[in-house]
Amino acid sequence: MSRIAVRKVKGRQYYYLEESVKQGKKWVKKSVYLGNAVPENEKLAQIYQKFEANLRQNGIFGIAPPFTQFVTRSMAAKLEKAAIGKAAYLKSLTQQQRDNFAKRERITFVTDSNAIEGSTLDYWLTERVLADQKRTEGFQKRGIHVTNFGREEQEAFNLNNCLDAYEKLLSHKAELSEEMILRLHFILLSKIEGYARYRGVWRSVNVRIRGSDHVFPHHAEVPGLMNKLLEWYNKNKVLIHPAELAAKFHTRFTTIHPFADGNGRMARLLMNYILQSNNLPFTNIPLRRRSTYMKTQAAGNHQDEQPFTLFLADEIIKQCRKLRK
Repeated sequence: MSRIAVRKVKGRQYYYLEESVKQGKKWVKKSVYLGNAVPENEKLAQIYQKFEANLRQNGIFGIAPPFTQFVTRSMAAKLEKAAIGKAAYLKSLTQQQRDNFAKRERITFVTDSNAIEGSTLDYWLTERVLADQKRTEGFQKRGIHVTNFGREEQEAFNLNNCLDAYEKLLSHKAELSEEMILRLHFILLSKIEGYARYRGVWRSVNVRIRGSDHVFPHHAEVPGLMNKLLEWYNKNKVLIHPAELAAKFHTRFTTIHPFADGNGRMARLLMNYILQSNNLPFTNIPLRRRSTYMKTQAAGNHQDEQPFTLFLADEIIKQCRKLRK
């Protein structure tokens, strides 16, 4: 990965953005001069983007930005290959096949993301519920009671509606913001009994997770912590590899636990927004890997962000690899 290197000349320090690249059988260092001090993040991001573009023009790929900690050069190359592979796979499909793929991918995400939080709806039940969503919502608007329809079905509707809003935001290249997060959360908790006053607002209550000894921040701290998280994201979004950026954002978001409910689902949604905003594939956290996933989140609660970063990178690569089989 690219790094910031220090060179001393006659007792003075000079800084360079540096990357080791292979030319023939030899490894050589490509670098760009930064000055006698490391520039502020915004300026450094501009320098890195030009540096990376120049490397790409010379056939060098899989470069990780200088503030990346856990995504190695090899991993970055695999992630890039995965993204290119998925795009090529989708391009090889007919429009009808692409639509069917997108539908299956969405149902899988809705099923698994809700199931991680305890929903009992499997893929086939979720598919059936979503297939009837427009008709059911029409009945709801007219005040007609729908039998065999409870909280889990409503949660499937809500997450599906979140994805509709998500895709519109993504198509407009909207920047991740407090307004976006609160808007999506408002949709996520829509029509959930007992949560009307908690949707679309930072939590006004303290929370605990059953079985966890982690103490989440006091509710009064949440607005400030979320503001700092978004500031961190905006300062580092070009300087950290997007898979690591998405993973770290997810981990820090769940550590804050900014909402009274829906934190995990929101974290997974926002994680994907960051991935797709940076041309990496939409990635589901499979229910079958819930145990490992929860362990990475427990590690994140203790400021260890490496486990989930590696977990996410592995899932991106594996899920794209399966498409080629």
